[in-house]
Amino acid sequence: MRPATAGAEPAPAPWRPTLGEVQETLLIPLYFRARETLRPDAIIRDPEAVRLVAAIDYDFSRFDPAWIIGLDCVIRTEILDERVRAFLGRHPDAVVINLGAGLDARFRRIDNGRVRWFDLDLPDAIELRDRLLPAGERVVHLAGSMFDPGWAARVPAPPGTPVLVIAEGLFCYCAERQLRGLFALLAARWPGVHVVFQSISPRYVGRQAEVPAVNLTRARLLWGVESGREIEAWDPAYRFLGEWAFIDRHRHRWGHLRWLSLLPWVRRDLRTVMKISEVRLGEPAAGPPGTGRS
Repeated sequence: MRPATAGAEPAPAPWRPTLGEVQETLLIPLYFRARETLRPDAIIRDPEAVRLVAAIDYDFSRFDPAWIIGLDCVIRTEILDERVRAFLGRHPDAVVINLGAGLDARFRRIDNGRVRWFDLDLPDAIELRDRLLPAGERVVHLAGSMFDPGWAARVPAPPGTPVLVIAEGLFCYCAERQLRGLFALLAARWPGVHVVFQSISPRYVGRQAEVPAVNLTRARLLWGVESGREIEAWDPAYRFLGEWAFIDRHRHRWGHLRWLSLLPWVRRDLRTVMKISEVRLGEPAAGPPGTGRS
């Protein structure tokens, strides 16, 4: 470490957070986004992640061997950023709700100057956000469980307002009955809401001990689907809109999986394990001209 320059303000000492079992997993994508940003051939650039890793007293190096999970985190960031930008391209005045926000700085990467943004997470994670990624004029932090319906009343979005909900690296730690209830809440509150979420394969449910990086935390894998299309079976008003598999991107970075994925059965498995899906819950409510959702 270099000595402080005379007269310069000393850098604050790194802060050690206390996080719950699932909340601790927010440090995994944060670290890998920071590492990726420092590469000359980076897939994504997230300078906030670099700053935050330096500000947190935690042994991030324990995640280093989990390079596949790291690439998973980077590519899912790329895809989710694309989906949010696409939605804002159609609806620049939309409301975006980031469930399980952790230390994701997506707002700072994709802000169009008009979107209203809500970051929701459990109180210990929001305490961390408040300290390191403060809210702003169009960014609100909500502390609480996404399964407590009270949070939705704190998001002002009148009928006809386009609403997008993001769930990155989150639903795999939830029970299906909880997720069905959450989707029903979203559909009732904002008819036509889009939900963009990451999911794992059902084959990995309960097998967190076999998943690098995750097995270094206390989190448990509780839910997965072969495809986001399965959500349509939850309610006749739900519509599957699309899906993006991580293995289809940046194939030169996948090491041995690049070649294994040429085998059809391996490729099918990888596409179910690492993917982002988008669904629409119901039809959009009527609103002023130009506010309807697609």
